[in-house]
Amino acid sequence: MKKLVNSKVIDIDNIELFELGAEGLAMQSTTISKTSDGIDQDINSPIVQRYIKLYDIFLKSMPYPLYAIENDVKYATLANFIKQSVRDEIEIWVENGLFIKLEKDTGMSLHLINNTWSIEYIKQIKEDNTDIELFKDSVGYNEYKWVLDKVSHRETTKNFYKEFMPKFIEACNEEPMVINWELKNILTFSSIPNQIELKQNTIINIADDCEYSFDIFCNGTIETGEKALTWDFTGDDINSNIRNKVIRTYDFDSYIKKLTAGAKESDKMSKCNLIGLRNVFTQLCAIKNSNEMNKFPNFEGIIYDNYIAFTVDKRLYITKSNKLMEAIDIAHGVSIYSADSGKIYFIKSKQINQYISKDTIYSYTLKNGSIRMCKIQFSN
Repeated sequence: MKKLVNSKVIDIDNIELFELGAEGLAMQSTTISKTSDGIDQDINSPIVQRYIKLYDIFLKSMPYPLYAIENDVKYATLANFIKQSVRDEIEIWVENGLFIKLEKDTGMSLHLINNTWSIEYIKQIKEDNTDIELFKDSVGYNEYKWVLDKVSHRETTKNFYKEFMPKFIEACNEEPMVINWELKNILTFSSIPNQIELKQNTIINIADDCEYSFDIFCNGTIETGEKALTWDFTGDDINSNIRNKVIRTYDFDSYIKKLTAGAKESDKMSKCNLIGLRNVFTQLCAIKNSNEMNKFPNFEGIIYDNYIAFTVDKRLYITKSNKLMEAIDIAHGVSIYSADSGKIYFIKSKQINQYISKDTIYSYTLKNGSIRMCKIQFSN
C-alpha cells in the first residue's frame, strides 16, 4: 500500500502486520494467574520460572508490531525458542496462546499469552503443532522466522525495519524520533476532518449551520396495472374479484431549522424548497416500495459543496442539492463520518469481539468518484 511517510510517498508491503498489531493491542488478551491454582514449589517452580523467563526474553526481543499480534505463528515461534533452550523434551502446543504441560497425571499446564501466564488443568493434551513451517502461509511468517534466527544466535533484532521496510527507514532519514512517530501513525493514510454528529431523519448543512427535515404525507392513490385477487365476505356468498392493484402515493414538505450560534438548540422551523431534498425523498419512496415497508425508512445525512450524502440502513447515497437527479448508490454497510476538501468521508465498522470494533475510514472524492482508504483504527 502506498503511504506518505515523512513527506515521501512509499510502498509499505507489510501493512497487514501493523493492522494485526493494532488489533492485538486493542484486545489486550490476558490470562489470569490465580493463587488458588498454586504451584508445587518442590516440583514445578524452578522449571516454570525458567519457561516464563525464556518466554519473556524472546517476547521482549520482538519489534513492533510482532509482539502485539495475536496469532499462532507468533506463539509457534516462541515455542521453538523455548524448545531450543531447554535440553529435555517438553509437551508444548499452540492454542489461543502457548501451552506447556507440567504434570502428566493432573494435566497441569502453563498457559502463556501476551506478557501474562496462568496455571491451568487440561484434560486432553494437544499434539505438538509448533513446527514453524506449518505456518509458512501465515501473515508474519518471514518476520517471525527472522527474529527466531537472530535471537537463537544471540544476535540483535534492532535492524528489523531495515530488513523488512528499507524504504520506510530511508524515508525517515534513519532518525529514531521520525521512525517512532511514523510507526505510531502507520495506519493513517491521509488527514481526516473531525467527525460530524448526525441526527436521525435530518439532513445537516455543515457549511450554513442549519438542518432540514421532512413531513411526509399521503396525497392519494394510483392503480399500478398489476392485478390483485380480492375476496368479498360481506354477503351470504364468498365472492372473488380481480382488480388492478392500488397503492398510496406520497409527497412531502421540507423544513429548515437555523441553529443558534454556539448551541444545539434551534430557532423556529420554517418551510423551505431546497430542490435536492426531492432526490432524497424519491430514494426513500423507492426503498419503501421495493421492500414493501409499512413506513418510510429512517435516514441521516449532510449537505456539502452542493451535494447531499445520506444513508439508509447503512447504505450510502450521494445526490445533488441544487438540482434534480437520481441518487447514486456508493457503499453498503457504512455510516457518514465527515466532509472536507471536496470529499465525503464514511466509516465501516466491524465488531471484533464484544468489546472491540475495527473502524475503517474511507473518502469519496465528489469530483471523480474515487474511493480511498484513509485510516484503520480499533476502538472500544
